[in-house]
Amino acid sequence: MKRYIGLLLIALSVFSLQSCMIKRGANMDFAKGTHLAKEAEVVSIRVPGILMKAFIRSEIKELREDDPALAMALKKIKKLKFMAVSGGGKSGLHNKFNQYLADNNFEELMSLYSDGSKISINTRTKGDRIKQIMLGITDEDDHVFVDVKSDIDLNELNELIAHYEEVQEKKSQEKSTEQLEAEVVAGAH
Repeated sequence: MKRYIGLLLIALSVFSLQSCMIKRGANMDFAKGTHLAKEAEVVSIRVPGILMKAFIRSEIKELREDDPALAMALKKIKKLKFMAVSGGGKSGLHNKFNQYLADNNFEELMSLYSDGSKISINTRTKGDRIKQIMLGITDEDDHVFVDVKSDIDLNELNELIAHYEEVQEKKSQEKSTEQLEAEVVAGAH
């Protein structure tokens, strides 16, 4: 009986690990069935929450002391998907991504342009909780998409933002104090 239970546990482990293997096809709904150029390379990774939490549990414990707000946010992540497309050409993948966001009631949280790349951060909320975050980074022929399933409370997110603003302000004040002290020391000599 123990042998059968052991075999069953091994089979379940292998099945669950299969979902986080690196695949050569699309793993996001908007990209499935998209006709990409033959030279396009697609890499997809899916990490279930159980495996992710097992690997980052020790990191969360360390972060609790250094950065408790970030530790709290990491704890709320349930599942992570990543897809990179290189050399996709004019496949219209970014347009399909935008259409997917519109069809599934995502709200754009932020959009940035940096060095010719467009970065889009979108969220889907239910009540006062962020249930899903979609990040899209598009360059000429390269696309990177990240899908994070979560359960982050908007109030906790506001606390996280306030915490980082406070930390940034303290760093700025410390830097200004150090510069002032250096100028006073330099002026004394």
